[in-house]
Amino acid sequence: MDTRPFVAFSGEHWAGVALPLGLGVGLVWAVRRAGSPRLDRATRWALAAACAGGELFIVSWLLAHGVPLRRLLPLHICDVALVLAPIVLLTGHWFCFELLYFWGLSAAPMALLMPGIVTGFPAVHCICFFALHGLIVASALCAVAVMRLRPTARSLLRTWLLSNAYAALLIPVNRALDTNYMYVSRKPDTASLLDVMGPWPWYILVGSLVGLAAMSLCYLPFFLLDRRRLRMASPNH
Repeated sequence: MDTRPFVAFSGEHWAGVALPLGLGVGLVWAVRRAGSPRLDRATRWALAAACAGGELFIVSWLLAHGVPLRRLLPLHICDVALVLAPIVLLTGHWFCFELLYFWGLSAAPMALLMPGIVTGFPAVHCICFFALHGLIVASALCAVAVMRLRPTARSLLRTWLLSNAYAALLIPVNRALDTNYMYVSRKPDTASLLDVMGPWPWYILVGSLVGLAAMSLCYLPFFLLDRRRLRMASPNH
């Protein structure tokens, strides 16, 4: 495996953030602007294939390089979002969309800003990390902008409550497997926002509140849009 260290907030880090996010946003904007059902369908299938294929590739690659399978299960929030993305893109499943939208647009950008990786470019693991997190964001945006799905206030509350229940479930799972999925057993070895949230288990509570704030920001554009529509529809307007 490559051993060149990853340097947080370096030029290559910012490039790793900007490139996949820029490509994802640009792709979704172009498809929405084109308004072609054929292009819409082709893009959704391409994103779904990239998510599924990318996840299978990186798991296979890490297995081949000695990482045990128990550490590669798709149990981190972003891994779950990556699994949900093809379901949403190909079927429009509503519950899966709720999770993909809020988890994808809150957790994936945070992961891109504070990557849990130790090897830098051009390591395969590093490239896949940034590319796959970019695909999560692109898939969530595609569901909203192209498929015209949209979250609700209830979606926000459901996703946050489920996130907390899922985190609680992972505590015994981590203990049984000697893993640290969702970092509920201990803080990650690499720098993260959890470093400023206090010791275990208090950082879990603080992280839950930060997650709620991040998900609320994801919902804010729809809240403001609904408020504007209500004002426009008001007879006193």
